[in-house]
Amino acid sequence: MIISDVKHFEQERHLWPAAVARGIDYILNRNLGDAELGRYDLEGDNGHLMYANVQESVTRPREEQIPESHRVYTDIQFLVSGEERLCFYRLNDQSIIVDNKFESHDIAFYESDPDQLETDILLKPGMFAVCFPSDIHRPNCLITESTTNKKIVIKIHKDLLHL
Repeated sequence: MIISDVKHFEQERHLWPAAVARGIDYILNRNLGDAELGRYDLEGDNGHLMYANVQESVTRPREEQIPESHRVYTDIQFLVSGEERLCFYRLNDQSIIVDNKFESHDIAFYESDPDQLETDILLKPGMFAVCFPSDIHRPNCLITESTTNKKIVIKIHKDLLHL
């Protein structure tokens, strides 16, 4: 997982995979924070290599959010407005899938494990987290009270990360 914000983007971008840096560039240079809700194709035919989902969501208690992971796409979760607790932990042999939608939607949901130590990241506007396929993440958790957030999720195909 990578955690950063736009204030440090230029000085850190050389440390990240090129596709991740391009994803942040798309957010900033195409003004996706001001874009209407929906999907925006960025790279590849019909955006199959990289696309952005501009979305609004209401944060909820951690217990109501189901942990998830992906196999094909890496997420850049960029917070435009609001605040969010994003919880994550590493995929491991004890992770139990309760709803496998890898084939149809590149997502699986996991049983919550109270013994699993999750790391909490508190996202404020301009901050982002990069969730790789080995990161089980629980997005859209509230910090103190429920808020409506605007978020951009860039989806990066695994083929772009092997270049």
